[in-house]
Amino acid sequence: MSSGHGVPSLRLPLVTLTPLFLGGADPRGDPELRASSVRGALRFWLRALLGGCYGTDDQALAEIRRIEAETFGEAGGEGKAGASKIVVRVRQEQRSAPQEWRAARDSGRAYLLFSMAPPRAHGQEIPARRALVPPYPFSIDLLARPGLDEREAREALYRAVRAFWLLVHLGGLGARARRLGGALAHRPVPRRSPDGATTQAVPSHLNLPFALSPEPQQAARQLAEGLRLLRQRSQARADANPERPGWEVLDPRWCRIWVFGERGWTSGERGWPTVADAIGEWLRETRRALPTEQRLVFGAPLVIPQQHKTIDPPSGYERQERRPSPLWLSVTRAENGNLLGVATLFQSRFLPLRRGGEEQLERLYAQIAAAVAQLPNVAEVHYA
Repeated sequence: MSSGHGVPSLRLPLVTLTPLFLGGADPRGDPELRASSVRGALRFWLRALLGGCYGTDDQALAEIRRIEAETFGEAGGEGKAGASKIVVRVRQEQRSAPQEWRAARDSGRAYLLFSMAPPRAHGQEIPARRALVPPYPFSIDLLARPGLDEREAREALYRAVRAFWLLVHLGGLGARARRLGGALAHRPVPRRSPDGATTQAVPSHLNLPFALSPEPQQAARQLAEGLRLLRQRSQARADANPERPGWEVLDPRWCRIWVFGERGWTSGERGWPTVADAIGEWLRETRRALPTEQRLVFGAPLVIPQQHKTIDPPSGYERQERRPSPLWLSVTRAENGNLLGVATLFQSRFLPLRRGGEEQLERLYAQIAAAVAQLPNVAEVHYA
């Protein structure tokens, strides 16, 4: 973290671990790495962190909105925070040509990223989505906006870095981010040792581990310690969410996280497809084990394309047009360059519930957790 010209800033060299789909004005055109997309992803993870610390009722929501606005800004007007305190810049270091998404139809990766494949409409095939193929290097600069009070600027930058740590370990960028799309890793940078030798190492910021152990058990403990630090620095309130939260929050009572993986899960152009196939096949079998209407818990609407049919929700839920999956599946890169799978289950409210729906939702979340426990070498992240 530097303070060039009195402005706190941080450059984060990154590399993609899985295909990155970031559509521009034409969703099926070339992907565009945009600062606004990065800022949106950081907002999501900051809000999830703060919701787990303060709750989701009206009073907590007002506090969260204030902090979020003091970091990433809000629409202008009297009494509003205005422009973002943190300027996000994207630096592309390599402009390799995007590629059309193609995968064997029955593969696990095709299952995870199915909506990126070329669909058919009125008998005609529409082009597939185009992706930045891993490993694709680029950098993100986080800079405090010039003219801010130094303490205020540093606090805003620290919050952005904490959200970034959550993004690279639990989430992803762009389309299908909940299904392994756009997973990122902090690239190693040169580091000079006391004897003058130069090595490559992933830096640590704010004492947060950006490179995890390749062993899932140890990596889970590192993530737990990182989450404990984030919640402590955010002054998390005890029992912030006594009831099921209204949105996705990082509260140990309502959000479970696991790390898993095999020793042979390497990264790079040849490594990630093997990992995506394994995770995709697991998800497909997990969904198939549920009655058709209960599969809605992985996201609404539930559509069966072959039958041109939208499945109605089970009796415990009210119908809603759209609801993303509460289960995030991603990968993060370990310190030896291998990939680790990460599953994050937000057990917040799903669709509006009818009588009996709460028990049904709790049972389905328990079933998902039981299925996650079958992933290879899985270790749960126990945080507080």
